[in-house]
Order: sequence, then C-alpha cells, then structure tokens
Amino acid sequence: MSAPANLRLPTRRYALGAGFALEGLKYFRYWLIAAVILSVALPLFIAQFNDIRLSAWFYAANVGKWFTAFVGGGFVYSLVPNMIAAGLTRRELAVSMGVFGLLWSALLGAIAFAGLVAERYLYGALDWSHGIDAHDVIAPIGSLGDTVALGASYPLLYLVYFAAGTVIGAASYRWEASGWLLLVPIVPIVFSLDNGLFDTEPVGPGWAGFLGLFMDGWDRRLIVAAIVLATAGLAAAAYRLLIDVPLRSKQA
Repeated sequence: MSAPANLRLPTRRYALGAGFALEGLKYFRYWLIAAVILSVALPLFIAQFNDIRLSAWFYAANVGKWFTAFVGGGFVYSLVPNMIAAGLTRRELAVSMGVFGLLWSALLGAIAFAGLVAERYLYGALDWSHGIDAHDVIAPIGSLGDTVALGASYPLLYLVYFAAGTVIGAASYRWEASGWLLLVPIVPIVFSLDNGLFDTEPVGPGWAGFLGLFMDGWDRRLIVAAIVLATAGLAAAAYRLLIDVPLRSKQA
C-alpha cells in the first residue's frame, strides 16, 4: 500500500460517512423532488373544492422522519458485512455511520426547513391558512418566527430518528431473530419526544406517543434537552453494537 493511502487511513471513516450521505441524497433525489411537487400540487388541486388550512409540507417533512429511520437502519444492516469484508474495521464503520447520520440529518433538515418557510409565503400569497394538526385541532403555525422555530427543529428530529433506526438495524443484524424487538422501547420514546416538542400530531401510530401525556406542560427547552440526550444514548448504543458485532457466515 502506498504512503498516501496509509495517510488516508485515519480519516477514511469521515470521508466514507460523507460519501454515504451524498450518495444517499443522490440515490433518493427523485423521491425528494416528488415530495416537493406533491406538496405544492395537492393543495392547489384540493383548493378547487375546499379551503386549505393545513400545511402539506408538514406532513411531507414528518414522513421524512420515518424515512430517515429507514435509511439509518437499512444502510447499517446492509453495510455491516460488505464494509467489513472490504477491510473496514467495525470502529471505522461505527464512526462513518455517525458522520452519515449527522450530515444526512443536517441536509434533509435544511430541505425541510426551506420547504416550510417557502410554503408559508406560498400560502400567504394565495390567502390560505397555514396550520398543523395539533391533536385533532387545526392550529395556525403563527408568525414567521414560529415557522422558523418549527422548521429549525427538523435537523435534530431527523437525527434522533436516524439514531433510532441505526440501533434497530444494527440489532437486527446482530440478533437476526429478535433484534427488531428493540422497536418496542425505542419507538414510543422517540415518537413521544417528537410529539411533545410542538404538541403536534406526527405522522404515525397514535398509540406510540402515549409517553407524551407525561410531558404535558413541559418547557420546550426541556424537551429539546431530552431529545439531545435520547439521541446521544441511541448513538452510544449503536456504537457499542457495531464495534463488536459478529460477522455471520452465509449459508451455502
């Protein structure tokens, strides 16, 4: 191996993480374009028959959270055998997945933020109400500052969903028959924190947000801190799972 290649070894985990994020966006770019088009086209169509009171982008961005969890879990599940077989260490894989999650969440969060702010101006120009589903009540998002605050939460929320998906994906690879059962404790925690941040109704099973009942009245900064702690805990769990995960032999 050449000297320049050796010099790259300490940093290749970061380059791989960045590459995963960019390739992921490239691979799913048509999905993202379709989400943008539908979020504009559907309200324009529905407006021919009914008043528009709900943000279409709010639903698209919320679906993006579950999509992000799927990306984190799916990528790590498929990458473990391939990357290790290609000479990547388990620790390098764990770090590269962390870089991947940070960049993916930041990039997708920036798209969600820009889409929500742009939609506010579109709705304002068409004299539509810009609201969200807050537990079966349509609540206006409010001022531009409120819109910015809601949009700014997406990078952090995408990150906690990515971390949750990665833990479940790594556990499903490590314990093939039972690893997916980590869904049981993880989903209610993540979903409830998401639900409690703006007292909204995220896209997903309503029963999964039951822990939000215990957060009623919490200061938003406290919920943000709880999301950060949950993200750190999930990231640590994913790291521990990946650094000593066994490599299963394929059946003939």
